[in-house]
Amino acid sequence: MILNFYLFKRFLLGLLVSLVVLVSLEVFFSFSSEMKYLNEGNYHFNVILKYIILSIPRSIETMFPYSVLIGTLLSLGAMAADMEFVAMQSAGVSIRKILTIILLQTFFISSIFYIVVDSVVPKFSSKAESMRNNALNKQSYFDKNGTWFKNDKSFIKISEIYPDNIIKGVSVYTYDDNNLLTTVSYIKSARFDKEKWNLVDVIKIDLSVIPITKERFKSMLSDDLLDIKLINIKTNKPYSLSLRDVRRNIKYLESNKLDTSIQEKIFWDKIIKPLATVIMLFLAMPFIFGRLRSINTSKRLVIGLFIGIVFFIISSILPNIGLIIGINPLISVMSPLIVFTILGRYILKYQLESGLR
Repeated sequence: MILNFYLFKRFLLGLLVSLVVLVSLEVFFSFSSEMKYLNEGNYHFNVILKYIILSIPRSIETMFPYSVLIGTLLSLGAMAADMEFVAMQSAGVSIRKILTIILLQTFFISSIFYIVVDSVVPKFSSKAESMRNNALNKQSYFDKNGTWFKNDKSFIKISEIYPDNIIKGVSVYTYDDNNLLTTVSYIKSARFDKEKWNLVDVIKIDLSVIPITKERFKSMLSDDLLDIKLINIKTNKPYSLSLRDVRRNIKYLESNKLDTSIQEKIFWDKIIKPLATVIMLFLAMPFIFGRLRSINTSKRLVIGLFIGIVFFIISSILPNIGLIIGINPLISVMSPLIVFTILGRYILKYQLESGLR
């Protein structure tokens, strides 16, 4: 228990110091980046300050795994340089046991951390992004070729999506049971409010009758234009979604026979975050216990950053490639972790054999 507590204290100290430093840097650069939009629209200094404050939980979540990595390299690396681990071995505590204690503590802290942030970050991030987009009068989602949706027997193209459930430049193509085009509607703008769509400047062309008819309405109400959940799924960023939201999105897409692969990837990404953090740390263990344990702090920090960047890039790219070629999202997400685990085990074995024989 004394050993567990001592290792936990050193690990936690390094984690907190690294987290404070990295989050401070993230906040500073975010603030500097947002200042270029100062006084654009209604984006005043107070709004920028509120946006930065609301974004701090997201910054903490982003920097947490790197704080674990760097903090451990610094704290436990200092212990290794002072031969504390050699002393533990002399007392009968094996390297394998020390490794197990550190990794289990990391997994425990990471699991609690991600459970907490899953209920905090989405709420604050959504509020921050909505406030910023409203102040800048900026679209929540924009594609120069338009964004397409399928809603029952209609195909809908939307040019611009704004906060507060506002869409502009809407084209609706409706088909019958025989897959024949029956109506085409053009809507200048629409807003979802109180379970209904308020449509403005609508042109409706009916192709199912002869002669073809064309009607124009300055405004009208509709309750079946488009399910608002589809827009939310499209516009909400992964960090603005809780695990419960993602599960709800998957069930909704499945019920409408739509592709769920992206939402499933987000779901599994969130589930395995604690494990991914542990694996990232496991990759750094050779530089703590192996022959490189005596290198100075600056070199150890560079190594930690390098490992984190490589791990982040590969674990981000491979799952997306897997989605493109049609691999199951769970397999796409787990594959990089399995590869890195095997690689880390090999490097650790080599370092221990060459450094602590």
